[in-house]
Amino acid sequence: MKRSTGWLRAAAVAICLTPTTLIAAEPAIEATAETLAASKYEFSADDEKLLDAIEKGCFQYFWNEVGKPTMLAKDKTSDTICSTAAVGFQLSSLPIGVERGWISKLEGEERAKTILHALVDRKDNKKLGIYFHFVNGENGGLPDFSKTKHHYELTASTVDHSLLQAGVMTAAVYFGGEVAKLADTLIADADWRGMFDEKAGYLTMGWQAKSDRGVDGPGDFHKNHWEWCSDEERLTYFLAVGSPNDKHALEPATYYHTKRIVKRHGEMPPYVVSWNGSLFTYFFSHCWIDYRHLGADDPTAFGESSTAVDWFENSRRAALTQRQRCIEVSSQFPTLSENRWGVAPCAFRDHYVVADVRPSVSDNENWHNGVLPPYGAGSAIMFTPRESMAALREYKSLTDIHGQPLAWRDPEKGGYAFVDSFSVSPPFGQDENLGIDEGPMLLAIENVRTGLIWRLFMKHEVARSAVERLKLKPR
Repeated sequence: MKRSTGWLRAAAVAICLTPTTLIAAEPAIEATAETLAASKYEFSADDEKLLDAIEKGCFQYFWNEVGKPTMLAKDKTSDTICSTAAVGFQLSSLPIGVERGWISKLEGEERAKTILHALVDRKDNKKLGIYFHFVNGENGGLPDFSKTKHHYELTASTVDHSLLQAGVMTAAVYFGGEVAKLADTLIADADWRGMFDEKAGYLTMGWQAKSDRGVDGPGDFHKNHWEWCSDEERLTYFLAVGSPNDKHALEPATYYHTKRIVKRHGEMPPYVVSWNGSLFTYFFSHCWIDYRHLGADDPTAFGESSTAVDWFENSRRAALTQRQRCIEVSSQFPTLSENRWGVAPCAFRDHYVVADVRPSVSDNENWHNGVLPPYGAGSAIMFTPRESMAALREYKSLTDIHGQPLAWRDPEKGGYAFVDSFSVSPPFGQDENLGIDEGPMLLAIENVRTGLIWRLFMKHEVARSAVERLKLKPR
């Protein structure tokens, strides 16, 4: 089960002109008054109470759903495998848990050290310093597939490593000491140049083992690349450019070389679209990079002629457009409505559902019957606080045919806030949780309330270096 939509990107690119339109020579995408107002949104007392409960539920996932003795976050509640992407969100959850009073700082620091030692102290869980997507929860090394529900890929994944490293950086700044030293090792070892395809001009998606022997056996670099400019790409190139190891760092121009395809839906504002239009491709990097306080970037400063973009503005436009699309197809898919929106990958009835929503680069569309994960609109709260709060209240209020909560699992009773996904026709809540779904909602809500994760991440030397090298300026 893999979040990245990269495997889809090998498909041929088709451009649709109606009703989603490709925009040629689009001027810079700049922040609007509405976006600036959204960034200053004030939550009501009732809003804050609900957000407290959601954050606590998400945090409890990362505290409880772990491999032992490594304490690495599980990929999902239904299996034993651990995901380094989920670990990135887990490490970022620790400062939140401390600041919210759910754990002590000493408890958080000890958990962070245990996690990092489990990863850094081994050699079989990485290739060129880039960590495998999935690792063994008992020792942090190669998975033992005799103990897992599924047989997972063995890929040293550049995007999953990026999610891991973002969390490592956050924890390093917050805890310092041994956590920071372990973080320094993990960060410096990441050989981004080794994962870069000079001929194609893009980062590969990683190195894939051909056997369960992992790095001790044969393997090849992934044939697909990170080439379309959306949240997975930007986070990955941002970290690669900011690397403190000059032998491993990528040139800043690589960040700007990714393709920026601008489209719009009807009369709504244009924006740079992702490959398949899934909402996570507009909020993943924002969990850590504080684009809210950065203005439009300047590709021309690095020899590129593509559109200059304020990425906070871009993601707000994307979120509002997808909400409008959900409203428009609600007669066909009853789960979707004005306050039920935010289509993103999720688990549903033993399947991993990755929807395609226009406008997008691929121009494909598959709503998967409108299956909806609460974390979609929940994570978009950074850009759409009013609309996201309406959705979260709606999700909490839903009931099944027996009058029991459909999507809500009470954190005060040990629940993790929301189920991973649900449908209303017929009523069904997928009683499962995924780390890479719990994580962005937790970080997004904390960021929009206090800015904690943004502040910590942006203080790290890698983030500061990336901002400087990319010539990003304050808004």
